[in-house]
Amino acid sequence: MENLGIDGKLLFAQLVNFGIFFFVFQRFISKPFLKFLKEQKETEEMRSKMAQELEERQAVLEAKDKEANKKRKDELDKAIAAAKKEAQVVKQEIMAEAKAEAEDLIKKTRTQMAEERETMYKDMRQQIAQVSMMVVEKALTEYLTGDAQEKVTKNIIKHIPDDAKLAN
Repeated sequence: MENLGIDGKLLFAQLVNFGIFFFVFQRFISKPFLKFLKEQKETEEMRSKMAQELEERQAVLEAKDKEANKKRKDELDKAIAAAKKEAQVVKQEIMAEAKAEAEDLIKKTRTQMAEERETMYKDMRQQIAQVSMMVVEKALTEYLTGDAQEKVTKNIIKHIPDDAKLAN
């Protein structure tokens, strides 16, 4: 082998050096490095799982939040609808009360007007009767005697309606 330019002692020394290097590399460098890489990989997987769990939790929380918001909105809409119904009922009650009051006022006014008209009619009849009596008395005083005046007056009084007699 020496003819080939290979030195056996050197080759043996290199093999021993390579064996020692391999043993030291395997024992002190390769195993801790592989262990470190494995730990890093596990840590990365755990981080990835945690990130995925956080995303899932966030999605669940967002869904719950949307559901709660929708529920609140529905409840608010129901409350608004109920308030509108109640306001409509109150409005109708107020309108009915106002209408009833207006009808009562109209009835009272009509009754009062009828009473005033009747009173006015009676007063007018009385005044007409009084004026007629005065006219007849004045007219008859000149043409008739006292007895004749009395007879005519009694006859007129007899034929005057009852409500005109009450005024005298």
